[in-house]
Amino acid sequence: MAASLSSTSVPREVATLRTLRIAKHFPFFLVVAEEQNLHRAAERLNIAQSALSRRIADLEKELGDVKLFERQARGVEITPAGRLLARDVREILYDIEETSRRVARLANGDMGTLRLAFSEPMIRRRLLPSAIKKFRTAYPDVELKAFPLTSEAQRQKIRGGEVDIGFVIEEANDAEEFNVLRVGMDKFMLVLPVDHPLTAKETVSIRDLEDEQLIFPARNLSPRLFDRIVSAFDVNNVSPIISVEVSAVDIAYGLVAAGMGLAIVTAVAVSSAPDDVTFRELVDLDLPLQLTMISRKSSEDALLANFAAIVEEGLDGRVSSDDADQPVPIGSEA
Repeated sequence: MAASLSSTSVPREVATLRTLRIAKHFPFFLVVAEEQNLHRAAERLNIAQSALSRRIADLEKELGDVKLFERQARGVEITPAGRLLARDVREILYDIEETSRRVARLANGDMGTLRLAFSEPMIRRRLLPSAIKKFRTAYPDVELKAFPLTSEAQRQKIRGGEVDIGFVIEEANDAEEFNVLRVGMDKFMLVLPVDHPLTAKETVSIRDLEDEQLIFPARNLSPRLFDRIVSAFDVNNVSPIISVEVSAVDIAYGLVAAGMGLAIVTAVAVSSAPDDVTFRELVDLDLPLQLTMISRKSSEDALLANFAAIVEEGLDGRVSSDDADQPVPIGSEA
């Protein structure tokens, strides 16, 4: 019984070499198929007619002694097998060109997938939504995936290669582990009902809050900031009376307006706050929050570089440090 000639019986290395031997003849074959004349085809290719004839003969042999052209006195006539090959070769060469173009675009950051993580404080600032919009306009073929996460969750995802860029509240060792770009600063302020007695004061101290019901961030979402605030209270010999722990700014506003307590939020633009709450500075809660864009130091991804460039443009063009849409509770950040 004759041995099977199916592709499964041919080692991958042998099949690949045979494919390369066949493919190297394709450009020459196509010109002959178009000209239907070896002399004109050789002139067009700027090679000797004898060399071109050998290439066609080698291709026919590699294909299993398949006749691609019928030789005639005034030229050649392509065979049905040749017409089928010409059609398929055009598709193959087009696919190669398209693949080459797509690979170049991917290398240049013009296509692909960018995974972006951020905390609620960052997405509420004008800088990040504006950068996302500009990036999507400039790179419409890039798939942008967004993940709202706490700062520490972002760091873990970046370490694990699950996220490309994060926007976090910076920690002391971030610059050692990540590429960092500082994008803004926040501080804490107090949210009060408009009719609260403390609104008579321009600034409020932690001691003023000694007997107040307070709305704090949910500790499980932001343990570091929670502990930093509690420590600031301890320094002032005040034990905070925490009535509610929240994880979203709208919840904090609603609870303050309902008289459930006073909330601590990060200090960003307050123009979008409800009419029935107001803000005061906490003079002795001096915990500046550095907002930072981070990415893996080992990454040389062009997509990441393109997005970072747009963020930097936004920083350069920013006319005011008050670049956020509304305050957010610290409970949304870690």
